[in-house]
Order: sequence, then C-alpha cells, then structure tokens
Amino acid sequence: MNFKDMDCSNGVKAAESTFRQKVVLAREIPWNGFASSNSITASEYDLISKYDKHSDNEKKEKFIGNSQKYVSFFVNFIHSTSNSEIIQYLLTLINEIIEIDPRAASAFSRGSTDPTYPYSVFFRLLSRDDAYINLHASIALAQIMCAGKPQQEDVEKFFNWILQLLRKSNSSEVEVGLIALQNLLLKDEFRATFDRLGGSALLLNILQAQSSNTANIQLLYETIYSIWLLTYNNEIAAKYSGTGLVSKLVNLIKTVVKEKIVRLSISVLRNLLNQGNNNEEMIDNGFVRMLNILNIKKWGDEDIPADIEVLVNGLAKDIDNMSSFNKYKAEIVSGELEWTPVHKSERFWKENITKFEEQNYYVIKSLHQILSNGQSTPIQLSIACHDLGEFVRHHPRGKAIIDFLQIKPAIMALMANPNEEVKKQALFALQKMMLNNWEYLSQNKN
Repeated sequence: MNFKDMDCSNGVKAAESTFRQKVVLAREIPWNGFASSNSITASEYDLISKYDKHSDNEKKEKFIGNSQKYVSFFVNFIHSTSNSEIIQYLLTLINEIIEIDPRAASAFSRGSTDPTYPYSVFFRLLSRDDAYINLHASIALAQIMCAGKPQQEDVEKFFNWILQLLRKSNSSEVEVGLIALQNLLLKDEFRATFDRLGGSALLLNILQAQSSNTANIQLLYETIYSIWLLTYNNEIAAKYSGTGLVSKLVNLIKTVVKEKIVRLSISVLRNLLNQGNNNEEMIDNGFVRMLNILNIKKWGDEDIPADIEVLVNGLAKDIDNMSSFNKYKAEIVSGELEWTPVHKSERFWKENITKFEEQNYYVIKSLHQILSNGQSTPIQLSIACHDLGEFVRHHPRGKAIIDFLQIKPAIMALMANPNEEVKKQALFALQKMMLNNWEYLSQNKN
C-alpha cells in the first residue's frame, strides 16, 4: 500500500478479544424494563429492540435507515447512565457498527451542531477506572474523529491522553494507547499534530525498549504498526533519519523470526526510502545485502516481495552514485566481505585514509567487531586483518589509534586460528603495527 490518508475502516482492533468483547455482547440488556420505567421512550425502545441481538446485515440496514436516531440513542444513553456494564455494551455496539459499515463513523461525527459532540461524551469515559471502557471509548472516539472534523483542541486533548498511556510501564496500558493512536494516524493532518506533540520520538523509545530477545511481540508489532502509519507523512519520515530507527528495523528483520514483524519492518523502511538520509543509513547498516537474501525467500504475503523490489531498486540508484569509500563502508558494516580490488588499492587507502576517522572511527570499530565475532568466516577475518594493517600503514596516527581502541589483542588471538590465510593476514597486520620499513615488508611479504 502506498497512500497518505486511509479510510477509517483500516483501524486496528487487535487486542479486543483480550477485553472480553464476546462476553460483553452476550449480555442481555433489559430494554423493556427501561421502557417500563420511562428511562427510554416507546420510540427508542422500538428502535433498539429492532436492532439489538440481530444479524450484522440487519443492524447495518437498520442503522443506515435511521442513523441519526441510533447515534442519538447510543450517545445519549451512554451520557445518562453510570452503569459500567451498559456503557461497555453500547460502546461495543458502536465499534461493531463502524466495523460492519465504516460510514457509521461519519454519522456519529454529524450528530449535532455542537462542535464538541459527541467527543465530550467519550472524553468522560476515558477517565473511568475500567480498561474495557477506556479501550472501546478510545477506539470509537478515534474513528469518529478520523471521519469528522473535530476541533484542534479536542484532537490535542485526545493525543495527550494517548501520550500519557504510551509513557506507562504497564504494557497493557501502552497497548491501549497504541490501538487508539493507530486509528487517528489514518489521517495525515493528525500525524503532523502527533509529531508536533513529541509522539514520533516516544514511539521510537518504545520500539527500542521492545527490541530485545524478551520483547512483548504483540506490543512490538503494535509499535511498528504505529510508526508505519506515521511514516506515510514524508516530513516525519525524513525526520526519523539519524535517530537510529533504520538500524533498529534492519536488526529486527535480521533477528526476529515472526513474519508479521519482518513484514511491517520492511514496510516502514519502504516509507523511509528517499526521505532524509534514510537511504544512506540503510546502506551503511548492510541492508542491501540483506535484501538480496530476502528477495529469494518465499513469502506468504504478496506485499512483502513488492516492498522488497521497491527497496532494491531505490537503493541501487544510491549505490551507483556512492563514492568508493561509501561502498567500502557499506561492505564492512554489512559484514559480507570479499577480496574486491578496493582492499588492495594503494590509491584508495591514500585518498580515503582520513575518512576512517568519521563517526568516531566507526569503520575501524566495525572491522574490530568482525574479528571478535565467533561466527565470522575465514575470508571475513582475513580481510579485516588486512584492512586494519593497511589503516595503520597509511594513517599517520594509525598505530596509536589501534592501541587506543584495543584491537591488537584480537589480531594476536588469530595467530592461533587453524586457517592458514587468517594466520598469514594476522601476522602481516601485526608486522605493520610494529615495523616502520613498509616498503621492505611489502616487497617481501609474498
């Protein structure tokens, strides 16, 4: 999918089963008793008795034929009662009819000439000490706002309620906030408001907290889904460059086995493509080589190959325009090393040696990480040793930098490696770090 504004029908309700929706809908509400006590009028009783406990098609037909009457009944009854079970029931009916027919959300937004209607009724429910009411009131409110034209102060009020939940340590509360948020983020103007209130950074914080091996997978999914919706705004997508979002998503694709997490992470990266410096970050994090692997995998979701193709083509253009050092850096960071000509090019090392200082010697540290990784292959170890030796040979402070970063012990340890090429390159690297007669060494090393 590639769109900016989405229909409200795309709202997420993933956690509703957790909150006993089916149990709630199984309740018998004594509408005839309310009619007998004059709590509702005879016409209202006739309205609800022809609707409640009927099939989805019948509910849709009745609602469409009398939408404003049903809206008034649902909202006014919620407003007038303090009975939690009845409020839960009516909220479930509201969300149910919006799910059956998304046009119902627009009917609720047209319920009155009062610009705060029906938002003020739902806002009151958000403060109740009832998780089910909180969740379903927030879902309904978000969908109605998405379909209507709420006042900006009401939108911000709702976002601030959501932001409070997103800052909680309780995962259930955070998930309620995320589900409500996802419905609001279907509308582009709401994305800009959420970003302005600091929501984009907060979602990234939640993602970082949930990206460990012990992550709550469902909460991780809801978080990535929210970021995915948010990044349909190009300005927000560009602002995410340099925040660590790209590297976090690339790592999730590499390490998480759940296909739904991989699928969403790829979709977010597609949204980030060509925005800000995100392309460069994808390349720097070795995503190009990862895409080649992902491209040959069989996927159950047809959207994944389409997203992969867009990413492959988009990044290929950037790679073609990259400098030789950036291409080299992308290779090193990816960990997929090969004896390409650049490694043994005197010109490359002489022209680019100072670039190794960038990002606090990021490339040098990446080479060190390859040496320290017990899963590295002999060719990776050999090339890493060779390049560290070349860095020392060409950089005026190379030896001191290697000593400061404590890389030499990792090279020395490779002298005991069973692979002859690894031992050879480790030896040459150590010689370059100890000797000064580079020309003599170069002439005799082969």
